[in-house]
Amino acid sequence: MNSLDNYAILAVYEARIRDLESLLEINKSLSSNLHYSSVLDAILLTCMGRARVLKAGLFIKQDIDSKEFTLHRNYAGFDTDRKIKYSVNEDCELINTLERAPKCYTMTQLMNVTTNIADIKTFTILEPTLIVPLMNRGKVQGILVLGERIINEPYLGDEEDFLLNVAGMAAIAIDNSFLFEVSTTDMMTKLKLKHVLFQTIKQSFNSDKKPINLLMMDIDHFKNLNDTYGHSFGDIVLIKVASVLLASLRLEDLAARYGGEEFVIVLNGMNTDDAKLVAERIRERIESLEFPYTEQGKNEVVKTTISTGIARYNGGIDFVPEDLIKRADSALYKAKEGGRNRVEIAT
Repeated sequence: MNSLDNYAILAVYEARIRDLESLLEINKSLSSNLHYSSVLDAILLTCMGRARVLKAGLFIKQDIDSKEFTLHRNYAGFDTDRKIKYSVNEDCELINTLERAPKCYTMTQLMNVTTNIADIKTFTILEPTLIVPLMNRGKVQGILVLGERIINEPYLGDEEDFLLNVAGMAAIAIDNSFLFEVSTTDMMTKLKLKHVLFQTIKQSFNSDKKPINLLMMDIDHFKNLNDTYGHSFGDIVLIKVASVLLASLRLEDLAARYGGEEFVIVLNGMNTDDAKLVAERIRERIESLEFPYTEQGKNEVVKTTISTGIARYNGGIDFVPEDLIKRADSALYKAKEGGRNRVEIAT
């Protein structure tokens, strides 16, 4: 064996060592992060860098009861149509194929092993160059799709092996973060639980002193609504109102269920004027909601409103989370006293 052969072998081993070192770092990063959106971002960025692509997305289950894998909103680069639902059913032939033979697939390979073309319709719309299953304990936990490469070259075996290894780590990280998400979330409204709210406020107090605004919200006349239309109908109202709150926030904000019909939102890095704009936007959206009621011989459209109190963190008087919450609650009381369906700012 000549020196050129030795150098070639050495280069292969050095490349494998670099891959192992990268995998160890990736595993450490994913294992130490339980924030769902952050985990997904880390997975996408890692795979985009390794695969050298500008488009990447993850199909994952949106909640514990979901029967389908849906393209998560953290995707990058793909030009999507809001009218189209990008999803794959967990019981379809495609998922069975991925579980029987877990490996990286090109679209051509996937079409050759799939008899039911409807199963991969979503992928044919996105046109990925590579589909990578996220496997954990023999089950698909998600699907990674990668767009066209920056370099016009096919994937090498080592690259596919690396992506499969990252996908395996990602499956475990997603599973862990999902379990954490479930344990910290109110399952009916999908808002955070009260103890998570207090933890978040404490952390905000100790952060880099960015402005924190806390919104305390209460559905107006909710007891009367429950008494008149029943608790099941009241739950429908709670779920819809909560969905408006979640849709109105950024990733760095937090919405929590504080009590029966009380909610709290923490807005980070936002001044009070902007916080009031957010609160007014939420108030208007909730005021415009309509809830059809067709039980007990009735045929009505029920509407509701929400009142909000806003308090901005002040280090001179807010020493514990309860101090800030109490001031927001006082502003909420003022909004109720002022006629409801209002936003008041704590002085």
